Amino acid sequence: MGETKANKVLSLNQLIAKKTQRDQAKLAYKNLYSNSLEGELVAKKPDREAQLEYMEEMTNAEESFKAIYDVCKDVIYNSIAVLKDQALQDAYECVEPDAIVDELFEVEEVIELGTMIIDWDEKNLDQAKLDLDYEVEEDIKN
Repeated sequence: MGETKANKVLSLNQLIAKKTQRDQAKLAYKNLYSNSLEGELVAKKPDREAQLEYMEEMTNAEESFKAIYDVCKDVIYNSIAVLKDQALQDAYECVEPDAIVDELFEVEEVIELGTMIIDWDEKNLDQAKLDLDYEVEEDIKN
């Protein structure tokens, strides 16, 4: 009788090896394509605490598109290191550091990229984009 995912018993060594995998996952980076910039930017996965905080803020902001935008703007600014570069901010004449997000991306793209970073899990990215596209279409219709 073969073991299935549901009943696989892990050994102590396997559990210890999982720590290395988890540590590497904490330092995860991915390239996110920006339509408005016509290129990719490197984003760092938010740490667990930040990710939970962003998820909670998104849940609380569910009724306000502006609040969702602000959460996404914050996650983008804090996950894409190049956006904090002073030369970049000076070039765009940003008064507030996170204003660079407003300067570089369209509203829909801020929501899309922010959601992709918050969700991080590859399996959820396509669904998050579909959900966002539907919400934006519905807002436009109304």
